Amino acid sequence: MDEFKNDCYELATKHCLCIEFVLAEDQRRGFHTGQLIDYRLEPNSTDETDAPPDKLTLAFGTADVVVLGWQLSTLADHLRDGDLLYVRALPDRYAHLEPKRSFVAEIQIKPLKSAS
Repeated sequence: MDEFKNDCYELATKHCLCIEFVLAEDQRRGFHTGQLIDYRLEPNSTDETDAPPDKLTLAFGTADVVVLGWQLSTLADHLRDGDLLYVRALPDRYAHLEPKRSFVAEIQIKPLKSAS
């Protein structure tokens, strides 16, 4: 577990059944961990100079979740270990206060279109 609390995510003390994404104070979306198909951590390819450098994509059975931020390898480690409880984005102005910690700048949820 992290030595210090991280406001961008929280861990559980046991294996989590659901990962919740907090999009706003009154808007949350959860996905059962059993529906996680795969995840991918890669550089965020963009031409914007101040854009977050990391992109973590989670493929669930019903939607893809894209998390943009800094130092997301720690977040991916917690996802792998099954102890990630929730993820929330914070305003970019806080991103560089603690440069060695994970920071989530944006969460995008892209529902999959059902086949007809």
